[in-house]
Amino acid sequence: MRFARVTLAALALAVLAPAGALAHGAAQGRPPTDPLGIALAWHLDVSLILGLAAAAAAYLSAARSVGAAHRANPWPRRRTVAYLAALAAVGLALLSPVDTLSDDLLSVHMVQHLLLVSVAAPLFALSGIGTLALRASSADVRDRYLLPFLHSRLVSALTFPVVGGVAFAGVMWGSHFSTLYNAALLDGRVHALEHLLYLAAACLFWWPLLSPDPLRWRIHPGGKLVALLAQMPPMSFLAVTIIGASAPLYAAYLGRTDAFGIDALSDQRIAGSLMWLTGDLAFLIPGAALLLALVRHEEAEAKRVDARLDRERRALSRKES
Repeated sequence: MRFARVTLAALALAVLAPAGALAHGAAQGRPPTDPLGIALAWHLDVSLILGLAAAAAAYLSAARSVGAAHRANPWPRRRTVAYLAALAAVGLALLSPVDTLSDDLLSVHMVQHLLLVSVAAPLFALSGIGTLALRASSADVRDRYLLPFLHSRLVSALTFPVVGGVAFAGVMWGSHFSTLYNAALLDGRVHALEHLLYLAAACLFWWPLLSPDPLRWRIHPGGKLVALLAQMPPMSFLAVTIIGASAPLYAAYLGRTDAFGIDALSDQRIAGSLMWLTGDLAFLIPGAALLLALVRHEEAEAKRVDARLDRERRALSRKES
């Protein structure tokens, strides 16, 4: 339970950092436009850095305890790498020059959101936080708290693939074609809320498809692949709509792109192209992994069927003899 509390608190701190931490550097002055200035445009936010560090420490501590208790079956290193990479993606999105320039260029803002929904979220799902918590906790805590929580009606409802798909598409479409996106550019607290919505909706989508956690829904690999492919058209249509807009969609960017020698509409079309190309690539990579999992599942199923038929043939031969 201590591990679970620390991890959840650390992740919350990492995402819900104070508005000052999530506000963009461009809002406080002229943005850097030279390569060196852009490369150095990182900002130090203690609360965000401590949150990411605490989340990493909690996970690594649990992984070490599992390894010490089960030397023959330690925690998979690939899941630890996925978790640390997810935290790095969050840090890159919220601390790096990507964050600094996102108030002035919609294309950079799109990169920031893609880091959260297409990199950090699937990596968090792959890291198996719930499974690690189960293995690191005592039998009493596991049976009384963690498993009932994972199998609760709330978690079962949230991890149903259709719910995650609708939530993800709804947040993406709703934020881009409502006042939320423009308001987030003007208010750091609204921007923090926007980041939370993006990351939470993306995690809801990716969790049942990629996570090893013992969720209530046992989805066939083919079903996971279908759910993933079904999410691509809404995202592609959103990108095409942004590209095809005849005027800038977000007034906050008007005049702010001039320092980079580009007008707001051209920058908007670049942003839509990034969403289309990079977003589809982010779906295709897990799609290839799910396709491989489907092939392996079918091969294993064929072996089980062959073994059963062999047993039945041997049993029939013994009866006949």
